[in-house]
Parts: sequence; structure tokens; C-alpha cells
Amino acid sequence: MLFSKPSKAIGIDIGTHSVKAIQMSKAGGRMCVDQAGYARIDPNKMNIDPLLAQAEALAEAIRNMPLPQSLVVGALPGQTVVIRYPRFAEMPLAELAVAVEKEAGQSIPYELSDVFLDWTVLDRVIEAGETKLKVLLVAAKHEVIDTRVQVAQTADVKFGILSVDSLALADAAECCDFLRVGETVALVNLGASTTSIHFVKDGMSNFIRDVNWGARELIQAIAKATRCDYVEAERQLLEFSADKNHPSQEAPLPSPENAYVAEAEPPPESAPVGGSMLDPFDDELDAMAEVSQKPPSPAAAPAAATGLADILATPLGRLVTEIRRSFDYYEHQLYEKPVDRLILSGGAAHLGLLRDTLREDLGMDQLELADPARSRLHFSNEREVARMQENSAPFMVALGLAARGMADL
Repeated sequence: MLFSKPSKAIGIDIGTHSVKAIQMSKAGGRMCVDQAGYARIDPNKMNIDPLLAQAEALAEAIRNMPLPQSLVVGALPGQTVVIRYPRFAEMPLAELAVAVEKEAGQSIPYELSDVFLDWTVLDRVIEAGETKLKVLLVAAKHEVIDTRVQVAQTADVKFGILSVDSLALADAAECCDFLRVGETVALVNLGASTTSIHFVKDGMSNFIRDVNWGARELIQAIAKATRCDYVEAERQLLEFSADKNHPSQEAPLPSPENAYVAEAEPPPESAPVGGSMLDPFDDELDAMAEVSQKPPSPAAAPAAATGLADILATPLGRLVTEIRRSFDYYEHQLYEKPVDRLILSGGAAHLGLLRDTLREDLGMDQLELADPARSRLHFSNEREVARMQENSAPFMVALGLAARGMADL
């Protein structure tokens, strides 16, 4: 029996509050986005059975996509993997494989028998007059991989490739032609519970850090300050983000029923170990479980725009501090070269106040909102793609995964 080779790729980004999916193909030598899928994860089911909740959202997000004709690419959360960039003297591939495994045994905080290792040579660099091989080394615990695969299998999906969401950001930026030789770009993806910061130099991955900050921090701050529940807090955040009087707000967030801003979910019971070379702050915001169980207070009228700006100042300040720490480490301890541009993606990227805060505190004039819809990619006229084009920043990881799959076809 003959099996045809897949002609399409589907990238699936499974988050903590939603699943995004992108189906891509190639036509006339051009990359084409054929379909985009989105489904929110039921927060009540997520608390009871996370695997089933994510699987149901996954099945809904890819409901109209042709799985038999496609290479499906999934991703592990960045904080569940360890990423390193070791350098080695130039040597034959077989010897390099042995050297990489030895290096992993020294730098990976797990027993090698407990992890899956993958690596690739990124570049050849000159150090002290000697040619070095710069390697990207990724290690993921078997249990983390198994959990992600179980989610897919429950939704009748089989991954052909598993990547890492923070690495997918670089694939998406390359696919959209957002990168330039001779410059360093920080790709910052603002998720529901974590933020990925990926530094790319000359189009190549250079350093990655994931921090415990997400859109839920903003919603929690509003809920606590105004004594309202999560639904009301999210409504206020959405309304504030759509305020046309706020500077630099290019596009409002979607309406609540299609919002990409995360619902305020409680943090996981135990934070996974990430590939960060910097430890995140320990002072997480207080849990809002008690507030979420109370009805909205009669006195909790929607805050004025200036009031919300004050309320959001603390969680936004924490994000800026974490990003600044990452910039300082990258620029002053690793490469002594300033970052030229910052590209924001993810559900909270549309918040004008957030971008203004980053510009001011980081002194970063070249700060952009990721917009694949305005890139060199070709988009079909299907309805679901049109919806993605209206708010494409949250789809960057899924887009990068699909582009990774197309590269293998």
C-alpha cells in the first residue's frame, strides 16, 4: 500500500488557556497560510482534568484541518525544557555527538536517562583565533514529552515533530522575514502564565529565557483592586485595551467571547524547571481564589482609564524588570552588544500601555507588534484565516511550528 508524502504542515500551540493552530502549504514557491484555528480551554475542566480539557480544545481548533495530508508539529512549553548553547572545537560529527552528550551530563540538572536530548550545530564562530562549533542543545524530561503526546492522542492527533514554543518564535520571525543580518532582535511572547524572551542574532538563536509572568497577572491585579470576579476583571482589561484615547493602541483586543487575553487561572502547583540561566523572582502575586469566589461588589464600578493604568503599573513593572534583567545579562555578560529591536507577540501584546511601558523603561524605540498578516506570507481567503489576520500576534508560536514542518517537507 502506497502512502503519499504530506503536502501541508499544521502547527499546534497548546497554551494554558487556549489552543492555536495554523495550517500551511506552499504554492508557486511561496508559503501560504491555509487555515487558522482557535479554541479556548474550559477553565473548569482544566482544574479537574487538564489533559482532557486541553485535548478537547485541540480537537476543536483543528476541526476543519486535513490531518491525513499534513505533518503535525507540536511544542513543549519553554519552561519545561533546558536549553544550552555550548561551544566545541571543530571535530567529526561522531566525535561531536559524544562531546555533546558529555557536556549535557555536566550542564543538564537531570539524569541523562530521564531526558530526551536533541542538538544541532547552529554556527561556526571564531574565538581567540580558533574555530568553534556553536551548538543548540535541548533536553526534555520523558514525562513532559509523554504528557504532551497524551494530550494529542486523546484528540486523535499524532505529532510528527515536537519542538519548543520559544524556539518556534524564531522560526515564525524568519518565515515572516522579520529578521535582518547584522542586528539582534528580542522576540518576546506574552502568554497566559509565562513570557518567553528569545534573543536572535544575525537570524540565529542566541539565548532564551522564560519567566513566570503572564496576562493573568494583569487580570488578578484588577480583580484584587476593584474587588470583582475574574470575568469582570477581564472585561475591564479588554475595555481599557480598546480605549482609542490610549496612545499607540493600533488595534483593540477581540471581544470577550473571542478574546486572546488569558483568563485568570491559578498558577500550577509546582513551577516546571526551565532552561533559564537566570532565576525568576519568587514574589508571585497573591492568589485570587478568594476573590474569584465572591460576587462583584456593588462598589466595584469599572475603573477609569487612568485608574486601571495605576492598577496595572505593579504587574507591568514586574514584567519590565524581568525583561530588563534578561537584556542586561545578554548585553553585558554574554555578548556586550545592544539589542536593536524588540518584537512582541502573544495575547497581551495588543495592550498599548504595556508597549509604552516597555519603550520607556527599556529605552527601546524599535519596539514592534508582531503582525504576520502584514508579512510576505500569502493568506487564503478562508473565513478562519481572515479572523487570524485581524489579530495575528497570538498565533506566532503556531505559525513558527507550521513553518518548521514545511521545512521538513
